[in-house]
Amino acid sequence: MVRDMTVNGGRRGGLVLALVAAVIGVVLIVLAVTSQEPAPPQLDAPVGRVDATPTPTPSAEADRVRPAEEVPLGPSRPVSISIPAIGVSSELLALGKAPDGSLAVPQPGPNLDKAAWFENSPTPGQPGPAVIEGHVATEQSGPSVFFELAELRPGDKVTVERKDGSTVVFHVTALREFAKDRFPTELVYGGNVSEPTLRLITCSSFDPSIGKHTGNLVVFAELTNVRGA
Repeated sequence: MVRDMTVNGGRRGGLVLALVAAVIGVVLIVLAVTSQEPAPPQLDAPVGRVDATPTPTPSAEADRVRPAEEVPLGPSRPVSISIPAIGVSSELLALGKAPDGSLAVPQPGPNLDKAAWFENSPTPGQPGPAVIEGHVATEQSGPSVFFELAELRPGDKVTVERKDGSTVVFHVTALREFAKDRFPTELVYGGNVSEPTLRLITCSSFDPSIGKHTGNLVVFAELTNVRGA
């Protein structure tokens, strides 16, 4: 009798453990999927040309295009960004590098879903590529500021307000996705450093097996208009 109870108890315990393990597995899968639901748009193939001349939509009458001798502009901290095609309107933080030398990102808290200007890059309107980043999605709040960045297409407008009262208008020329372990630093942070350009960066290619993004989506844009001060 004792032997039978022990065997039955062992089997019953094994079933319980198996059920618990199965439940935990399902929960982990659900959490991984839920943290990415709804899934952000994906870039299936390269879009546009990195070295292309932008083809913007007609400027509003209120736009004042600066004479060529006045562009590029001097330094002035960017304070906000607007991307009408994907409904983005965000205050801009100023962030530098993380302790490991990588690009710092907005941290959990009230600034988590804001876009950020990389303060080691030119200010938008200065010569060279100004870099603005943002999360695609976070565990805390789901879809974030650059959730739909992959939906942009050449000709779409990106507007940045600067502290000096000027507004710089860029138009998208290309989108590219790169593996993080093969990120082309020179292409993204370099290129033509004599002309004002813009890079928008977010994470891409979420891998649920490791719970991390393995890629970066980069949007390339060029200055087309300057308004204001």
